This record gives sequence, C-alpha cells and structure tokens, in this order.
Amino acid sequence: MKTKNEKMNKVAYYLILFVGVITCLQFIPHAFLGYPAVLEHVAKGEIQPIAAPGMQMIWLYSSIMMLLSGVWMLFLAQPVKMGDHRARLQGLFLALGLIAFGMGCSYITQDLFNHLFFFTIEGILLLIAVTVFFSTRR
Repeated sequence: MKTKNEKMNKVAYYLILFVGVITCLQFIPHAFLGYPAVLEHVAKGEIQPIAAPGMQMIWLYSSIMMLLSGVWMLFLAQPVKMGDHRARLQGLFLALGLIAFGMGCSYITQDLFNHLFFFTIEGILLLIAVTVFFSTRR
C-alpha cells in the first residue's frame, strides 16, 4: 500500500512531466516558426538594422533555453517523485523563473492574458508540484 507521501509525490511527478513535455513542445513552433518570422520582420525593416543581429541571437538563445528547460524538468521529475530536496529546489527556481517571465510579459504588454501568459500557468503548476504535492523522503 502506498503512503500519502508517495501518492503526493506521484502527483508532483506527473505535473512536472506535463510541464516539461509542454515546454519541450513549445520549442518547436518557437524555433521553427518564430525565428523565420523574426527574419521576415528584419527583411521588412520593422526591426532596425542595428538591432537585427541582437534580436536574432536573443531568439536563438530563448529557443535553445526553452528546450533545455523542458528537458531539465523531465530529468527532475523522477528525483522529485523520490522526495529529493535538491530536485525540489531546482523545480522551485524553474517555477519562480517561469512565473516572473510570464508576469513580466504581462507587465510589458499591459495585458494580463497576453500570448506569453501560458508561461505563468506553467510556473504555477511547477510551484504547486514542488510545494503542495511534495513530501521529502523519509
């Protein structure tokens, strides 16, 4: 029979896996549709030539980091399920980063439910996983 701690950590495990998979999948349109869109804006002159290389580098970096963050979550899911406090702390930092990014985008756009608000939701799900549904190993 599974203990309450094991059941809670299993929920945390599935939440982290879900957010990790979604983040990895978000990489695909971001990198393969978003980057060409940036190049199109550069070609149209909508992004000033002086800023174009920086914009391209930022987009490339964010695409790679989106994929790496998702993969990192996939690696953290099992240790969180086992009650590893260090994995929990890493999940907490990822959650806070996603929440800060999503809320920062809401502040910049002056629109709470902008197209990047989904990152806030991901961060909240991770935060719930590593707080509400986490129990240390005994």
